[in-house]
Amino acid sequence: MTDYLYIFIRINFKCFLAGEQKVRYKMKGYTKSYLLIITVFIIASGLLSLTSCNISGNITEGMETFGVQKGDIVQVVTATGYVQPDRRNTFSLQSAGEVLSALEKGEYFKKGDILIELDNSSTELILAQSGENINISKNSLELAKINYQQALDANHIAVQLSGNSAQQAELAVKNALIALENANNMANKSVHSARVALKNAEKILEEASDEPMMTETQITQFQANVDSSEAALDSAKASRTSSIESAEGAYDQSLLNQSATYWSNLGNTENTGAQIAITRKNIELAETQLRLAELNYELARLDIDNNIIYAPYDGLVFSSSFKEGEYGSPGVPAIEIISGDFIITSDVNETDMVNLAEGQEVEIQLDAYYDKVFKGEIIEISPISINIGGVVSFEIKVMPETPDSPEFKYGLSASLSITTSRVESVLYVPIESIFEEDGKQYVEVLGDDGKSLKTEVRTGTFNYDFIEILSGVDEGDTIVISGLE
Repeated sequence: MTDYLYIFIRINFKCFLAGEQKVRYKMKGYTKSYLLIITVFIIASGLLSLTSCNISGNITEGMETFGVQKGDIVQVVTATGYVQPDRRNTFSLQSAGEVLSALEKGEYFKKGDILIELDNSSTELILAQSGENINISKNSLELAKINYQQALDANHIAVQLSGNSAQQAELAVKNALIALENANNMANKSVHSARVALKNAEKILEEASDEPMMTETQITQFQANVDSSEAALDSAKASRTSSIESAEGAYDQSLLNQSATYWSNLGNTENTGAQIAITRKNIELAETQLRLAELNYELARLDIDNNIIYAPYDGLVFSSSFKEGEYGSPGVPAIEIISGDFIITSDVNETDMVNLAEGQEVEIQLDAYYDKVFKGEIIEISPISINIGGVVSFEIKVMPETPDSPEFKYGLSASLSITTSRVESVLYVPIESIFEEDGKQYVEVLGDDGKSLKTEVRTGTFNYDFIEILSGVDEGDTIVISGLE
């Protein structure tokens, strides 16, 4: 319906201008939505002129006609916009210091050039100190590893010594037990021998006493032997007690020595095990200190890099906050740059946006260089609308074929022509020659007798000037554009 209303406005606007020798109605830079606005100014005149444009009638002087012909119809969306940089960046300082160099507003640069540089002498000292801390931490780590190995060796020796001393203590206990058994046996044998000797002496004495031939002296001698045997028995018993007690004491001492050896060995192995654990922890601590030293070194190295801001691309300084010799501090925008490649940004009305797509070709004319036409293509259509005073539009970005052309300068005004559709070798007539009645479209075909005949047609693609004819007239037919009464 909007298209038909658009045609209706074009027809009535043409009829309103009837009487001129030839009228070219072109609305370059406007869309159908803007034509609807024009209706406010011409609707009264259009309604009055409708009766003289939609019926067959006589030909008036100054009639304008058009011969139906074949050609191309191109739909074009036009818009205005501005030259903008393809990329734009603002950089802030990451550290503080005296500014050694800084590019000024308007200066050109290449990718990798220094945009701004600060004095980094203090940072270099911190970096050197961090390097020394790394060396100290490495030495501490090596020392901790040596101590750990020594603790392992000490533990190994302690385990070996503990095994040896335990074996020796066990052997001493066995020997003491054997000595005790031997002493007991020998003492018992001595007592037994003394007891046998005593019995023998007593028996001889008894036999001698019964013998009448024995003298008193002999009997006294036999009695002395008995007394001597009793004394020997008592001595054997005393010796047995002494030797057994001595052997038992040696055995008890060996048991005590074995126990002491066990606890001593246990203490030594526990101490060496604790030393292993301590030295292992020392290694972990030294490794942590080394990592911290390395991190501090990396932070210092980053601070060195933070003293210089490099250009990420070729471009131009848009603004600069510092000059050589000034003191720069973090958090403040230091320099703003724009790329040397430029694009065109434009706001397109919502009714035209639906016909646009990324990749479409665009003709670009700069107001400053109106005699030149540049080629480009749409690279981006914003998905977010802009509403200003009730007019809804969408931003598009156009990339020129030569984005670094010297004609493209920041902020220049530009006119865009975007081809949205094209039909080739079709019949077409001026759009103002079409009128509508009862939902059907007609044109006035001029006959050989000089009279016009209202003829129904079917239309197709159109632009601001012409409309495609699908059926109803043939190539070469003459249609009336204006001049009917």
